[in-house]
Amino acid sequence: MFEQSTRVFKTCLLWLVLSCFIIIGVPGGAKAETEQTDGLPPVSIGIVAENKPYSFIEGRSVNGFSIDLLREIASKSGLEFDFRIGSWPEIYSAFQRGELDAIDGISYESQRARSILFTAPYHVRETVLMHDVDRPVGKIDTLSDLKNLRVGVVEDIYYRNLLTENGITPQTYSSLADLVRALAFDWVDIIIGPRLTLEFSANEAGFRFLEVTGKAPLGRLALEDLRLGVSRSNPDLYERLKAGLEAIPEQRKAELLRRWQEFGGASLAQPPDFRLTSKQRGYLNDLGPVRVGLMRDYAPFSFKDGGKLQGLTVDVLDRLADLTGLQVIPVAGQWSELFAMLKSGQIDVLANMSKNQAREVFTRFTEPYHSIPNVAFTLDETLEFNGLESLRGYTIALGSDIYYEDQVVRILGNDARVFSTQEAMFQALSRGDVDAVLAALPNGNFWIRELQIPGVHIAGELKLNGQSGEDLRFGVTRPEAPLADILNQALSAISATEMRTIENRWLGASFNRNLRQTGEIELSLGEKEWLEQRHSALTYCIDNDWLPLEGLDSSGHHVGLSAEVLRLFTERSGIQFNRVPTRSWPEALEAAQSRTCDLLSLAMKTPERSRYLDFTEPYVQVPNIVLGRIEAPFIESVAELREKPVGVVQGYAFLELLRNRYPALQLHEVSDEKEGLRLLQEGKLAGYVTTLATASYHMQDMGLADLKVIGRIPADWSLSVAVRNDQPVLLGILQKLVDSITPSERSELEGYWRNIHIEQSVDYSIIWQILAVVALIAALLIYWNRKLGVLNRELAEANETLARLSVTDDLTQLGNRSYFDQEFRKGFQWCQRHETGYAIAMVDADLFKQINDTYGHEAGDRCLIKLAEIMRGHFRRETDRLSRFGGEEFVICTSYQDRNDVINRLDSFRRALEQTPIPFNDHEIHLTVSIGLATDIPSPDDTPAEFLRLADQALYAAKENGRNRLEVRAVKE
Repeated sequence: MFEQSTRVFKTCLLWLVLSCFIIIGVPGGAKAETEQTDGLPPVSIGIVAENKPYSFIEGRSVNGFSIDLLREIASKSGLEFDFRIGSWPEIYSAFQRGELDAIDGISYESQRARSILFTAPYHVRETVLMHDVDRPVGKIDTLSDLKNLRVGVVEDIYYRNLLTENGITPQTYSSLADLVRALAFDWVDIIIGPRLTLEFSANEAGFRFLEVTGKAPLGRLALEDLRLGVSRSNPDLYERLKAGLEAIPEQRKAELLRRWQEFGGASLAQPPDFRLTSKQRGYLNDLGPVRVGLMRDYAPFSFKDGGKLQGLTVDVLDRLADLTGLQVIPVAGQWSELFAMLKSGQIDVLANMSKNQAREVFTRFTEPYHSIPNVAFTLDETLEFNGLESLRGYTIALGSDIYYEDQVVRILGNDARVFSTQEAMFQALSRGDVDAVLAALPNGNFWIRELQIPGVHIAGELKLNGQSGEDLRFGVTRPEAPLADILNQALSAISATEMRTIENRWLGASFNRNLRQTGEIELSLGEKEWLEQRHSALTYCIDNDWLPLEGLDSSGHHVGLSAEVLRLFTERSGIQFNRVPTRSWPEALEAAQSRTCDLLSLAMKTPERSRYLDFTEPYVQVPNIVLGRIEAPFIESVAELREKPVGVVQGYAFLELLRNRYPALQLHEVSDEKEGLRLLQEGKLAGYVTTLATASYHMQDMGLADLKVIGRIPADWSLSVAVRNDQPVLLGILQKLVDSITPSERSELEGYWRNIHIEQSVDYSIIWQILAVVALIAALLIYWNRKLGVLNRELAEANETLARLSVTDDLTQLGNRSYFDQEFRKGFQWCQRHETGYAIAMVDADLFKQINDTYGHEAGDRCLIKLAEIMRGHFRRETDRLSRFGGEEFVICTSYQDRNDVINRLDSFRRALEQTPIPFNDHEIHLTVSIGLATDIPSPDDTPAEFLRLADQALYAAKENGRNRLEVRAVKE
């Protein structure tokens, strides 16, 4: 009773405040800004408060779809609006009394039309049914189809009586946001409400698995027209509003609607090109590889599947690395382990981290990249969670070091049980060891499916200090504070469309479909209707000369990987894809921009293209390479080609990306792959950027044997279906089709570019010419054999030299990172097969930055050369592998029979370096190293990454314990 009285009091207080707003209006921040008002006074217009996403107050300004539309009208008509907000009864009464010039969101009624002039509808609010795609309700055609379902509606809704009259007793909720949560938490089977508001609320809460399943069977009550209304006594104002509304193009209205329907109000404008300052680039170069902690059991945000880290957070991190060029070393572990590593400085960044005051002491946080609700999962149907106090007397499981741990333990005391892993919490729930588990909704749903726990339901949502939802951010150690600013800058450069695509992949129905891998699709009612209007036919464009990925055969037919993908899509959906002929790739892009074609079958996302295209998740990734002549040296980075001519095909995605990331490159645009390869062979280009697939195809086709791969571009070609962005429903359809591609089908598709076959053709008209010169060829055969013998010997020597240089660090003459990658796994697997001890030591020069800052980089190079020289002297055995890992970090890998022998050799090397002064000019520099060693006999279940991670941890322990020391770890301790 007390809670009910309090709620009534708060409601009255809210309406009192809103009534004041009607009298005084919203502060200036809510007024529509226009360049001119023709000297007219501001137009007072009534707006419904708390009507997301149509109109609502956020801070000191009014926002929403209707507000955006009114601002467009203001700019077209020269009017200025003074927004007055309140409940619908309040603003309608004020309008009738003549206190307001106009009213927003009013529906046409013949009785109202006697005193009100109505504009045409600017939006028709459709009442729809929404369900959870993992708990589909089937087809709903009539109200009787709802009788056996738990139906949710907002309280006092105008069609409630209609439901009751048809034998439906709905469960009611105080707001549409609560209604959406009830569906997500499985408290109801289906909900009824306005489409735009339901989709907005679901997307805002991260419930991508909730979808509209069809129109509500409410007859004429299912549609509500939203218009602007003006008193009949003010026809001049009506005409100006009408003209302003009519001046807004339909495409612009659709864009504004899409902004709120799919992106929660985020701007659809492409963020400005991401560029690092020279200072930031220098900082990242000095920083080297960054260790990022990622939870191994926090699906769908970060989790290991088949030994690979994946998830929403991993995708966001990959995008940040792509934008910034940051080198990331993922460190997978449990939350409590990673949290301790961040505090001790063993990792530089921790993902999936929520911000609180205690953590800010040692962490710089980025802005949040996602927000998720935390809920109580239980098998007890009688348990109701209405705040932590309501859980007293129950045994509650929660994760160790989670941001709400202190508050839960303080209130529940010994009833709170802390677990180190997510899986263990839900196993305890399934055994009945705990009554409820507090966890993030998506993560909890994952473990319930994974462990197949029947009968779990959600008792309620965890809200702390009146706030629901947990913010996910990247936490950066304080010493690397500039990195947090760079990550923030990169996060803001990820467009709303791209972030939505990532979220849909992991939080939408597609994530669960990927788990099931059925190869089937399920289109929504709206998607089916849209396709029917198009007669289930779509137009597309291709790159005519990009085989084996896509192109035209001799008969002018579309062939290649993308042709096979479209064939699969047609089989799966019945959609007919009709190619629009174009002469070149730039012309295909122009056709997409002019909407001549609905989609590009194979395209990579760039900021420029994102202005007019949306992109599905990539369905194929192809290595991105740099080609050079046979005698060209191998390169570690494309930046080594600065000030040299580098070719790339006109209009290709990496032309735009290379210009942004490597402004010093002299990029030369070529018309097609063949021209680029020809110019490279002639020595007119120092390098040519292309894909491994197309380069292999054309080099084989053209018979080019004097070109080779000299380097890799850090980011591969991630190729998607690109669709026109003025038809939002099209992206959803194509994304579902991409999601339907099964793993076996993906493997087959890879064969299109991995297994290259060139169809040879013969021109019989020149056979007689060949026969005419056969005699001459025979005469020259002996000469050429001798000549080729000499050339082959020279080529073999050159190849041997190139092979050695490709895996050698120029400065220290130790192995480079490529050498390490190749030898590390090979040595590990040999020890695995022979059940022999394997050791990996990470060596890091102590306080090396101080040496560079004090004596200069030349002195630093001298120190690294001496370090490598002494290391070689102590590790000469056949099984020893030495490499420079990056910067001042080195790695030693070896096998052993006696572990102590490795320890003694490492310590001997460390002492020898410490006792060797390094002369530089008139100074003697003393250099020391810290060493982290990981050893054990690898079992069949062990991985090289586990050994490397443990050696890395041991290295940080050596640093923490005073430097110039060796720390040893056994993997299976």
